[in-house]
Formats: sequence, structure tokens, C-alpha cells
Amino acid sequence: MNNKGVAFVETLLTVVIVLVITGTLVPLTYQMKAALYNKKLELYASETALEAAKLVKSQIAFSGINSIEQNDYQWTYDGVQICVQFNNLNGERMKCISQNGG
Repeated sequence: MNNKGVAFVETLLTVVIVLVITGTLVPLTYQMKAALYNKKLELYASETALEAAKLVKSQIAFSGINSIEQNDYQWTYDGVQICVQFNNLNGERMKCISQNGG
């Protein structure tokens, strides 16, 4: 045992442990952040569908575009359902909500 200071092996072991922890947490954090961002975009699409339903009920418009945080949400009503088209990190997505809420 060397009581005079930190040995090279102990330093190397500490560096390896820090790298393993960092290498595990960084991808996990990125994946969680991407999933949260996609869920936020889904929420904005639902909000767009709600606003579209109000316009359709008032017979003001049957299609349109809503921009939220520099993302365009294009919505259309076909007489049965409101569909909102938008882009998330996985590509183009379409969310449709029918009159019964499904």
C-alpha cells in the first residue's frame, strides 16, 4: 500500500468509472429528450385539432395552418374527422381525431 498519495491504478480506475457512467447517461438523456420533444409536438397537434374543431363547428373554415414554435400544423376536415399533419424528429406525422374523439 502506498500511503503517500494516489496511485496510477486508482487514478486510471476513477477515469474508467467516470467514462462508463458518462457513456451510459448521455445516450439515455438524448433519447429521453427526443421522446419528450415528440410528445410536445403531439400535444401541439392536439391543440391545433381543438382549435380547428371550434372553427369547423362555427363553419368558419374547413382547413388551415397553425404555426406553433416555428412548426407548421396543417389541418383539414373531411366531414368525419379532423386530421393534423406535422413533422417531428421521426419524419412526417398525421394525427386524426374523429367526431367521437378517437
